[in-house]
Amino acid sequence: RAVKAYLLQNMYRHHRVNRMTSKARRVVSEMFDLLFHEPELLPAEWRARVEAKDETGRARMIADYIAGMTDRYALDLHRKLFDPEFL
Repeated sequence: RAVKAYLLQNMYRHHRVNRMTSKARRVVSEMFDLLFHEPELLPAEWRARVEAKDETGRARMIADYIAGMTDRYALDLHRKLFDPEFL
């Protein structure tokens, strides 16, 4: 119990972990919303698959696209899509 309590407070609920989790959630959510409403921003092979789907299928395909990203790739793509200074 002592180890569990320690890990819960100092690792799983640590403010830095919570902050990173919040940022990651925001990055994924913003990319999903943008790609869902503007599928022309997807790479050609994904865009073709998404355009052939209904709304539910499109959401699933975009979720699969994002799920296949590494953390670094997701952060880089988010910056490309949302940072006005990044061209």
